[in-house]
Amino acid sequence: MNSQSQVGHVSASYVNLLFEWLDFKHPEISARLPFTRPVAGELNRVSVPQWQSMLEWAQQELQDPAMPLKIADHVRPANMGLLGYVASCCNNLGEAFARLQQFENLVYSVNALDVAFLDDQIILRWGAERGRPGHWVDSVAIGVLVAFTNRLIDTPVHPIKVQFINPQPENVEDFEAFFKCPVVFAADHTEVVWPLGLLDTPLKSPDHVMRGMLDQQARLLLKRVKAGEEPIPGFQKALQESVSAGSPSLEEVARRLLMSTRTLQRRLKEQGCSFRDELEQVRVEMAKNCLQAGELSLADIANFLAYNDQSAFTHAFKRVTGLSPAKYRRAK
Repeated sequence: MNSQSQVGHVSASYVNLLFEWLDFKHPEISARLPFTRPVAGELNRVSVPQWQSMLEWAQQELQDPAMPLKIADHVRPANMGLLGYVASCCNNLGEAFARLQQFENLVYSVNALDVAFLDDQIILRWGAERGRPGHWVDSVAIGVLVAFTNRLIDTPVHPIKVQFINPQPENVEDFEAFFKCPVVFAADHTEVVWPLGLLDTPLKSPDHVMRGMLDQQARLLLKRVKAGEEPIPGFQKALQESVSAGSPSLEEVARRLLMSTRTLQRRLKEQGCSFRDELEQVRVEMAKNCLQAGELSLADIANFLAYNDQSAFTHAFKRVTGLSPAKYRRAK
């Protein structure tokens, strides 16, 4: 184990990727795992040192230097927890990457992600301010990022370059075959460099659970439109999409409606509406769908709906419905 990394955690859902891959590819080794499979959930954490130990044990058994890439290639949205659900209902990769930066710590809280733009490139960069988890942990993490990105879209995309802060392993060719680009080791930072145009790439249909929630919300909005309740054509849809993208602001909704913030405020005022009240109503209706689906924790839902914290979500929900989210879920 790399003693330089004694801080940070990964989510249980993410760690379960190793268990699932071993179950699928190496059941005889999976049966000998000396670790308890963690219960999935955003609040269930596994320390980075423990995650290192799991990967190192598996490598000792398999003696396969390409193991972290094979594990990464097995990733599914469920392994990404809330981030997986949220990313899968974004409109394009640009929104999904923004959510990655916002929610990365729920899945992989080690070193902070920094996003930079250079010419026609977008650079996702991680330093070593909280330690160096080591080759196995970093290789799985970057492999998962690229594999999960390709799970979200119809046509595979490849980075321009990948680099790792760790020393060069013996099997560089496996990494270049997996990432389909040059891979550098012993660099100052761990980075994934993408073409800037990638951000406009549309996503496939959302994850079925989240899609069901959003479809229910869309039907509700359609009823409001038909009943003449929508203050501005397209306003409810723009609100819902801005919440899903993690940026439910006046400026973002106005941008989606192709109007200025001043015009949007004026038209809402003419209808006797306020942006804050309309946003709260949409968030609460989306929260009801999430609560009824039963797939996400209250903390997950608060994050998905872009509240500052679970307490803010609970107060807003109770203010509108008269019930706390927990009581509403039990009642349903």
